[in-house]
Amino acid sequence: MSTHAVSPDDGSSDDSDGSAAEPSGRRFDGPWLPVLAVAAGGWTVLYALDWALLSAGTPAGAAVAFAHGYLLAPLATAAVLLDALSLDERGVADFGLFKWIYALASLVAPPVAAVYYAHREWLRPGDPDLLGGAA
Repeated sequence: MSTHAVSPDDGSSDDSDGSAAEPSGRRFDGPWLPVLAVAAGGWTVLYALDWALLSAGTPAGAAVAFAHGYLLAPLATAAVLLDALSLDERGVADFGLFKWIYALASLVAPPVAAVYYAHREWLRPGDPDLLGGAA
């Protein structure tokens, strides 16, 4: 049985003013654009490799198809959806139904992220710092 005492300066205690390691209240912050770029770019490269050079019956073909179909496509979908939710949560831009359309389309073809990004830039308000990062 462990008798570990929690010290008040390790960030795990609650202060009455709420200043101790309190989260920002934003659930969807993150580096979603870089994740989206890597996922969509990686999907494009692997899909082209699979289509041009590999056979479906080979182990290499199966591995590449699995990587672009079951790893990178859902990752791109999650990045699109989480980026749109983050912008909405911060009050920067609201995609409405379009965020779900982009997410579903990127599940099939992650390069649709380019269309999502163009729409994101079109909705950008006058302050360029708002879309610069998650902060």
